[in-house]
Amino acid sequence: MLKQLVALLFLMSLLVSCSYFEKKLERKPIQEVDTIVDFSTVDAFPLFPNCKDIPSRRKQQICFQLEMSQYIYAFLKQFKLNAKEKVNDTVLVKLKVNILGETSLSSIQISKETKELLPNLDSLIKTSLQSLPTLQPAIKRNMPVTTEFTLPIILKN
Repeated sequence: MLKQLVALLFLMSLLVSCSYFEKKLERKPIQEVDTIVDFSTVDAFPLFPNCKDIPSRRKQQICFQLEMSQYIYAFLKQFKLNAKEKVNDTVLVKLKVNILGETSLSSIQISKETKELLPNLDSLIKTSLQSLPTLQPAIKRNMPVTTEFTLPIILKN
């Protein structure tokens, strides 16, 4: 009797564990996800309020660069930047626009000669950025992203 009970339990466990009786699950194909992201480009550039309505991406970029240059140049024009010698230099201003559209200064590349001739130029550039309006941030994959770019400022007298 004990042998029959053990044999019955063995056969029952065999039937229960058999994959033949498993319900066949319908497997859906795995949807392919694009995981390669190019972090060197954005889908839309940061925009000033009056550049939003421009349809072309390239023209939006040009509008942004022009507006940014005009803001900085207009601010610098308020001050008399007198140099003892002739100045013919390009200052590279690295700016950052965060996901909230706020602009901040990352760095300024200025030659030693220009720094000696115009010692307060870097502080004036920093101050000029404080008066910038809030921008529409850059967009990558329909999400706002922080961007950093370099704006050249050409100095001639």
